[in-house]
Amino acid sequence: MTTQTGSRQEQIMTLLLNSADGLSIDEMAARMDISRNAVKQHLMGLEKLQWVKEAALNSTGGRPARSYSLTEQGLNRFPKQYAWFCNLLLDDLAAELSTEALEKMMWKMGVKLAQSLAPQFSGKNAQQKLVALVELMQSLGYHAELEQQDGVPSIKAVNCVYHDLARKHPELCHFDQALIGTLLERPVRQTHCMAKQDCVCRFNLASNKE
Repeated sequence: MTTQTGSRQEQIMTLLLNSADGLSIDEMAARMDISRNAVKQHLMGLEKLQWVKEAALNSTGGRPARSYSLTEQGLNRFPKQYAWFCNLLLDDLAAELSTEALEKMMWKMGVKLAQSLAPQFSGKNAQQKLVALVELMQSLGYHAELEQQDGVPSIKAVNCVYHDLARKHPELCHFDQALIGTLLERPVRQTHCMAKQDCVCRFNLASNKE
């Protein structure tokens, strides 16, 4: 949101973030010192993105006014900081568990997430599953792409979504391996890891016959 329109949309979202009961178009126009029509135009764009929704119909003694509030997606547009909590949690787990036990836990978590996502892969052939997985990893921020390494499918990711955590707790990489292997229903071997100073994370897939 770097354009003037985007800046106005950010202002609207910030206003709504600070107004739990929602705001009317007139209230937003007054606070932003712009016209009602301008607010309406920005709201239309935000509604299309599903970041803002119509809330209650309020009456302040005059004509009833429709109020607007943020959707769950809209709320999630604002920064959230989880790394510190994850770091504390992993530190405690690492202190309580052996390396092998922590690896097993990460693997189990990867399998659990894969099982929740399995309906998205149902009915797809092997190639379609690969494409769907890369799209999923893209949406999660991995910046992944599908390649071939000596005739074997390989997934390359140039962004480790928990890089600092994985450098401290490499057991986290078992989560990725379990997620990928479970969704594709085939073995996967991680050959490169950014947390170990490699330029990319690379996952080589075994053939379905192996």
